[in-house]
Amino acid sequence: MRKRYLVAVSGGADSTVAATLFHEAGLHFAMAHCNFHLRGADSDRDMRFVQEMAERWNVPLLVREFDTFSVQRDSGKSIEMVARELRYDWFSEILSDYDHLVTAHHATDAAETQLLNLTRGTGLRGLCGIPSVNGKTIRPMLSFTAQEIRQYAEDHHIAYVEDYTNRDEHIARNRIRHSVIPQLEAINPQFLQTNTRTRQVLQRQYEYYQKHIAAEIRNITSKEGRQLRIDRQKLSHNEDKTLILYEILNEYGFTADAVEKIAANDQMPVGRYFSSDSHRLLIDREFLILQPLLEEKEHIPIEIGSLEDLKAYFQVEEFDYQEGMVFDKNPKILYIPKDKLTFPLEIRSWQHGDSFHPLGGKGRQKLSDFFTDHKIDRFAKERIRLLCSGDNILWIIGLRSDERFKVTPKTERYYRLSPLAVGH
Repeated sequence: MRKRYLVAVSGGADSTVAATLFHEAGLHFAMAHCNFHLRGADSDRDMRFVQEMAERWNVPLLVREFDTFSVQRDSGKSIEMVARELRYDWFSEILSDYDHLVTAHHATDAAETQLLNLTRGTGLRGLCGIPSVNGKTIRPMLSFTAQEIRQYAEDHHIAYVEDYTNRDEHIARNRIRHSVIPQLEAINPQFLQTNTRTRQVLQRQYEYYQKHIAAEIRNITSKEGRQLRIDRQKLSHNEDKTLILYEILNEYGFTADAVEKIAANDQMPVGRYFSSDSHRLLIDREFLILQPLLEEKEHIPIEIGSLEDLKAYFQVEEFDYQEGMVFDKNPKILYIPKDKLTFPLEIRSWQHGDSFHPLGGKGRQKLSDFFTDHKIDRFAKERIRLLCSGDNILWIIGLRSDERFKVTPKTERYYRLSPLAVGH
């Protein structure tokens, strides 16, 4: 079966040459073009150029247009980073129909990326530059420099479009391309070729390093639902604990400075946490607990107006009470007399000041004290939901029901509830 390729084509020299080579080789491919609308009429010109090329070759073309400035406005990210994320997110959406995504990154791109990463302090991984294969993404042009590709286009009369922003040295990558690399080539005229060989060595070294790091990480981490738990005792006994912790947390957006603070203080108080753009790390008694930031919708109360509405969130069964019945003590199940389940109900997060009468306990207890007694960590508390009727908490879902709403010998009929979509 012939492989299906999706070739990313901007209209510039590199991607146009790549697409031309795929066409001339008779490979089964489609083209994908992003119009970020960053350069006014020139952006539309590039799109038309790629459309005409696809029509001329009778090759399928997928086009996506973005309002990139609007997306970038409140993101806190550079326009280049936003465009890159939009591009690869779209590729991920459409790649299921293809065996490989082909990008036209070349040796000059890889050297620029490596030097950029060097200035940002991204460690060994960043010094490896751009990999030739990354999952389904392949980069067959990485062995060639930008100049070699342009020369090939000229020699074979391959037309392409120019992006004038590539000359703008206010952009860090362009400054490296037009000012830094020429200085390095003045020292070593074969800099790009030498850099390619160096990156290949670094990539092999990084692969070897990753195997050993992965074994260390497996030894000190465990997963529980959406959480990653890092054993504090095992971490503290590892002589490379800062390095190991960085390899774990960097993937989730934590900076090297934050990692050093966490690793340097074994006596950091329980309950303190650190945040990245996407995750939070909680210092707990035995573990460092990592989990995604809660989405806003997870805090929104849910109003339940009827028994039918209740069935959208719980399995609801109705029974007759029989003398001598013994009920399952599973906290993930609520048994409640039918006449005490009074609508409307509400599912909500807990709040400071909330209290209830724990089943089997004596009198009222604050939820905060209940959580402390049961060693429930801060992240777990954030996920907890309550089933309430008016001001009364019927059930800390999945943990404990209220003594005042239990089934008794005086009960005639009762409900058995177990969570479907919400819970501990």
